[in-house]
Amino acid sequence: MPTFPKYIRVGGHVIRVVLKKDLIKEHEAFGTWEDSALQITVDSDLNPSLAWETFWHEVVEALNTTTDANLEHSTIQTFGLLLHQIFQSMFEKGQKDA
Repeated sequence: MPTFPKYIRVGGHVIRVVLKKDLIKEHEAFGTWEDSALQITVDSDLNPSLAWETFWHEVVEALNTTTDANLEHSTIQTFGLLLHQIFQSMFEKGQKDA
């Protein structure tokens, strides 16, 4: 399982990041964003790639809520996927030679 940050900061808010077992069974979701609790939760049983993609999806959900952007869920899904890919590419072996 990847090591997630304990929290992130968005617009002056501290958003906790929590891993939880069986989140899929309880909420039928890989992850959740709770704006009232300022918390992102990711299912701890996901493989690392899916867990990170879920994390970035929930980050975009948080941005959507905190900025009143009113993004469509399909846009949130796409942005989460692309952010995951961007951050993965930042740590690829050939980065220093590019």
